[in-house]
Amino acid sequence: MSERFFWWTDEQKEILKRVGKFADDHFEEAEYYFWKKKFPWPLVKKVAKEGYFGVGIPKKYGGMELGATGSCIVAEQLGRLYALGHVFVVSMLAGLEQLLKYGTEEQRLQWLPKIARGEQLGAVCITEPFAGSDAANVFTTATKDGDEWIINGKKRYITGAGVSDRYFFYAKTSDDPSIRKEYGHITSFLIEKGTPGFSLERINPLIGFDNVPNGYIDFEDVRIPDENRVGPVGKGWDVMMSGLNFERLIAGAVYVGTIHDILKILFNYTKRRVQFGRTTNRFPGIQNGIAELIAKYRMGRLFSYNCAKQLDDGKEPMVDASIAKMIITEYIRETGEKAIQIMGGDGLTRFYPVERVLREGKTGEIVAGTNEVQKMIIYRFSAMLPAYNESIRLKWNDELNVPLISNKDSQFKGMDLNEENILKVIAHDYKVNPGLYMTPDDVREDIGGSRSTIRKIFESLEEKKLIVTHRDRQGKIALVKGTYDGLKKAFSKEYYQWFPDWYDDVDKF
Repeated sequence: MSERFFWWTDEQKEILKRVGKFADDHFEEAEYYFWKKKFPWPLVKKVAKEGYFGVGIPKKYGGMELGATGSCIVAEQLGRLYALGHVFVVSMLAGLEQLLKYGTEEQRLQWLPKIARGEQLGAVCITEPFAGSDAANVFTTATKDGDEWIINGKKRYITGAGVSDRYFFYAKTSDDPSIRKEYGHITSFLIEKGTPGFSLERINPLIGFDNVPNGYIDFEDVRIPDENRVGPVGKGWDVMMSGLNFERLIAGAVYVGTIHDILKILFNYTKRRVQFGRTTNRFPGIQNGIAELIAKYRMGRLFSYNCAKQLDDGKEPMVDASIAKMIITEYIRETGEKAIQIMGGDGLTRFYPVERVLREGKTGEIVAGTNEVQKMIIYRFSAMLPAYNESIRLKWNDELNVPLISNKDSQFKGMDLNEENILKVIAHDYKVNPGLYMTPDDVREDIGGSRSTIRKIFESLEEKKLIVTHRDRQGKIALVKGTYDGLKKAFSKEYYQWFPDWYDDVDKF
């Protein structure tokens, strides 16, 4: 049984016990449908009967109200049953968070009980031939006609295509450039299978998802009532973004239980495989490989549930959700690679599930936002955090005659604010950081004075070609650095020289 974390509620601990036993009891059946290449409808119905599709839905709508943590618990365990995990995840992503945050009470009463009872599988439809990672580049259109919307276009790479009854999609409702610039050109909708003009176009054979249908859908003059619109007109981007933290988290969590099962297979296998007169689990290289996978499993699982706790506490952990999705899908691919190597030739056959894990990991690195997009999010949002923007600078220590990270005042602090002293500050920074520019605030930190005066001096020094500047998009000076003429004017060349004690004077020139 997987570990239960101390911050879980009794209900969350109990659901792990229940769904974990369900996964154990139906493992063989899930594998049967995998080998048959058949969508596991009988198993899906059993999941629905147990109420697991309602784990994250409030009790007033027929759910268990166990939040993001409960959703991760169910995703983790059903992920061990291959197709069931993916079906559960996409069905949750197809409107749950969006309806809770943007739906009307009438819409919640209409849709959420169906989701909770597992009466409908859901699919989320963002990707198009034109819109992948560039999710705002939507070409599918929705045109208002009285109390209805007319939908035309296509969506692709839809997990659960065909088998799903409920499709949550985004369409373009404006071509106004000014509106598009503000991401106000997208509106979100729900549509059900069977609506006239709404059809399945193709099913994709993917590298993974062997018995999980993934395909294209087509809208041809499809009419849906305005009551199927979720959120205000033009707020589809906000609706899409509102569910992404939950989506990224649960899209990673579904793979965690798989790593645990692979570990059990590897322990079992290496205790029974004999090479060079001993079982392979006695080889240090094999032990190291399994140890690495144990670390990945435990770190990925802990990080996922920490992120889920943040969501349940009402936070929006955008960076952590992206990290969870990124590291877990990378971990699952690396688990497949390592497990195949540990098992050798047996790992390459489909009689063991380890080769499937490698393919699933690669699929996971693409779906629910590519890992490259996750890295972009992690960097951009982290770069705005105060913790990463605190000043950490090298300053010259005269006693040691080396640069040290220091918060002490500069030797120029309090000097008159004039061109000569500003140039000396910039030139001295060349001695400390030869390859770096200074920000205006760096200069001000070293000498003091007003920003406006310092900027005027920068402009004068730039005009005299004693410094070079790097300007931001608004044309303001963002960085400065001394030119060779500026360095020469500020100090003698001996000021910049530095040699270690062991360097012979005879070699200097």
